[in-house]
Amino acid sequence: MTLSIADSTRGDFHVLQLAGDIDVETSRTLRAHIVDRVVTPSSQIVVDLTAVDFMDSSGLGALVSGWQLTREGGDFRIAGANPIVRRVLSITGMEDVFALYETVDDAIAGPA
Repeated sequence: MTLSIADSTRGDFHVLQLAGDIDVETSRTLRAHIVDRVVTPSSQIVVDLTAVDFMDSSGLGALVSGWQLTREGGDFRIAGANPIVRRVLSITGMEDVFALYETVDDAIAGPA
């Protein structure tokens, strides 16, 4: 399984565009990448999952790590989660924890 991660900056937000599968083989890389991008607790991150085909619980763990690092004054938003990813978020109750948006533009423009 492979996962590619592309970085960009949009306004105050650091955007991580992911493509591929987020599973036990790739989640450590994602977690490390997120941790490296959260330079302060007030960091603002958008994770774009539009091109993610699959995510298991280890991928969810990587996203939770980012959310935990930014919850004290920062922002951690999820964009473009497909039905497979949304199911993982729903089953685990994280759908109510993460700020979910349809697109990256919506995530950047949306309320905190």
